[in-house]
Amino acid sequence: MITYKHKRYPRLRNFVLAGAYKDKFGVIKKLLDVNGLERDWAINSATFVLNKSIKNDAIADEWLQGHPDIVSDWIRTDLIEKEKQETEDTLNSAQAIIEAAKMNVKDVIDFDKLSKMNLNSDTEVLRAKIIKLAQEDPSKFMEVHFDPEKDYRVFIVDALKSKNLSYKNSTFMYGKQAIGTNEEQVIVWLKDNKDIFALIKHELRGEEPKKTKKVKA
Repeated sequence: MITYKHKRYPRLRNFVLAGAYKDKFGVIKKLLDVNGLERDWAINSATFVLNKSIKNDAIADEWLQGHPDIVSDWIRTDLIEKEKQETEDTLNSAQAIIEAAKMNVKDVIDFDKLSKMNLNSDTEVLRAKIIKLAQEDPSKFMEVHFDPEKDYRVFIVDALKSKNLSYKNSTFMYGKQAIGTNEEQVIVWLKDNKDIFALIKHELRGEEPKKTKKVKA
């Protein structure tokens, strides 16, 4: 079942579309019935329903989808596709909530750092916020939580806070050396300079730093 609903008017009378129009490519599209005869499209309501299992309705739906007056002023909803999408969204949300509920304290803190939540809040308060996000926007939650580079991104947040790294003029810096204009470039630099990465990690943990090698450009 397909529904069409006018965007502005709750009621309409004698709404008629001529049986032919030019699509966005300039091709003439004609509305034909099951016998191949051209016809106009007339309705008396701001909402109407088409059944795609009925051939005339299926032909009309295909014709209406590209009509400029329909595209600009009407909302088309495929009820079966809408139901499928709602089902998928519900299942994704449920899976995200399960993953959020399983997070340990470190997972919660790391997620909050990357999402810029209030780290001064109690851990369980933060967990509740994460679960709410997982319910409302499961794709965003899953993207952050299962990011393969998550540990590097958390490291960058911590290193900026400790001033081991800095961000000036839209550029990340290690001392006076520019190491990237975005996180992806910084992550590549950290992977290429494992000794520097290890040194900063030791400093962030309050451990005695080890002797480092020359920094790669």
